[in-house]
Amino acid sequence: MLFGATLVFFMQVGFALLEVGSVSIRNTKNTLFKNLLDVCCGAVTFYLVGYGLAYGEGNGFAGASGGFAASGDAFTVRATNSISENGDAARTHARFVYAFAFAATSSTIVSGALAERFMFRAYALYSAVITGLLYPIVAHWAWSADGWASPTKPGSRLFGSGAVDFGGACVVHVTGGLCALIACLVVGPRVGRFNAGAPMPMPMQSPVFQTAGTMFLWFGWYGFNCVSVQTLSDGNAALAAKAAVATTLSAAAGGAATMLTDAYVWPKKLEPRRMNNGILCGLVAVSGCAGLIDPWAALLIGAVAGFNYVIASYSLLVWHIDDVVDAVPVHFIGGAWGIIAPALFTNESDYVMRYGHPRSAEEGGICGLFMGCASGGNILGANVVFLISSVAWIGVTSWITLLLIKKALGSLRVKVRDEMKGMDASQHGGRSYTEFQTTVFTFKTPGGGEHSMEMRVRAGDAAKFAMALSEVMENSSNGSDRGGSSGGVSRGGSAHAAADARMVFNAEGGAVPFGPGPAGPGAGGADAGTKSSVKIVSADHVVVRDGNVAYANHSVTPSAPSRGGVHPPLAGSGGSMPGYVSRSHSQSSHVSLTVVDEDATSGRSSGSENASPPLGITKDGDPFDPFEDANRT
Repeated sequence: MLFGATLVFFMQVGFALLEVGSVSIRNTKNTLFKNLLDVCCGAVTFYLVGYGLAYGEGNGFAGASGGFAASGDAFTVRATNSISENGDAARTHARFVYAFAFAATSSTIVSGALAERFMFRAYALYSAVITGLLYPIVAHWAWSADGWASPTKPGSRLFGSGAVDFGGACVVHVTGGLCALIACLVVGPRVGRFNAGAPMPMPMQSPVFQTAGTMFLWFGWYGFNCVSVQTLSDGNAALAAKAAVATTLSAAAGGAATMLTDAYVWPKKLEPRRMNNGILCGLVAVSGCAGLIDPWAALLIGAVAGFNYVIASYSLLVWHIDDVVDAVPVHFIGGAWGIIAPALFTNESDYVMRYGHPRSAEEGGICGLFMGCASGGNILGANVVFLISSVAWIGVTSWITLLLIKKALGSLRVKVRDEMKGMDASQHGGRSYTEFQTTVFTFKTPGGGEHSMEMRVRAGDAAKFAMALSEVMENSSNGSDRGGSSGGVSRGGSAHAAADARMVFNAEGGAVPFGPGPAGPGAGGADAGTKSSVKIVSADHVVVRDGNVAYANHSVTPSAPSRGGVHPPLAGSGGSMPGYVSRSHSQSSHVSLTVVDEDATSGRSSGSENASPPLGITKDGDPFDPFEDANRT
């Protein structure tokens, strides 16, 4: 078990890399800090309270004695003890470390889903409750000898078989995934995640970290599933070997099913991130029965898990639930399928080898519904009851916990200003990569929605990226179906200046009215248009008005005349970007932009049937990425 504990504990490295790769560079320290917190806080709370609730002597609901704060003779190793007594104590110590690694995994699932907006103190309390109370109760039900759903319970078992959860599909993953889902619902999405109802792509710093983290998790999962037998004696070595094969095949099938579903059902680009999550969903799903099934069943379980992941991930976007790492589809949905799978595919001989006969051998054993024994429906009944009970327990207690934390702290999420600035700078003493500069563009569309875009560049390259972005945005604008033209119009305050992209600045923050009129430099009385406003979300914006555009640490002034219709920021005439570049005072600037979608020549407004789509959304209603889809609109 100690070897298995080290493998499961090593999964924390995988979680950390996966989460860091999935968040903005502005929240790197915060994400790593929460992963460390899960381990440290989880070890203390599980030692003091959780282990006793999970494995202490008690009743069918919870343990009540013999395990709190590692108490009891089972945790005592003495020189005067017999060899057998010290052996029992050694097994108990090893079991504690192994059980703690499982508990820490359950709480770490939550941190990725809530990344980039959840208050650190609130998360610390939530993590402590998960590892100290919520997870141990579910673990006691299924894995303690006196748990009401345990398949090792002496005497009468639930539905004659008990609930079969070989490696924790429900105990670990449904618990963590449901805690993540409830928290996402309570805290709400990140700023800019949904633009006028459409999901917007958010900054993710490294697909390399995501993929490396997935591979580390896959490696650690062999400890998760194979060592769940807890001993290699009495034929359990064969179950451990079967678990290794099933783990490998289910993970591979999950990744392949996700890739194929994305490629052929929904026409979209293949992303390593989604295939990574398909692999993880396959690993989660097979955890409930890894050592109890044949290889063909593992392939089927993984394939169904990969397809389920795609459907669940898409459903979250439809319901406007912001799960940064897709923890809910992977762990909650994957775990729910993983607790149903044993009820369908468990072999009779493997069940008996792992849990023993629930009754006399002459009456026959227990197997899955599709495996042809007389008691094929017993595990299904027990597992469904166990799943429903676990969902009820976790759902209610996690919701109450979050409400109590919110009442005690006043809020569960950081301030909008801190969220936009990044929690590394606002809570952890500064950015993680000081060599680079980070810029966040917040585009406000005519429909009122917001779309954020982040870019990280070296200090000397910001101006080059600014000009490159200008050409990309200009090219995307050239493909629109506007008919007006305003050749020869200057940016100094002509009658067509209202067709430009208007931007404002306020060093103190707040909503600033803007538009044509005497307040603008060079904007005379002949300049007509519609006034609007934009909410500045950071104090370090850069002054931008009528052609002067700020990007990162640089202010760029295009010298070419503007075009009619919508003008994307940094757009010069003909896709070029002549002008000068000057250094701004701030090392990291958040630039807020508002696009005035109006054709001054033809009089068409942004609500016209033939108008260009808002920045951030294509004409088909799909999310628009100006870096990858410059010619789609």
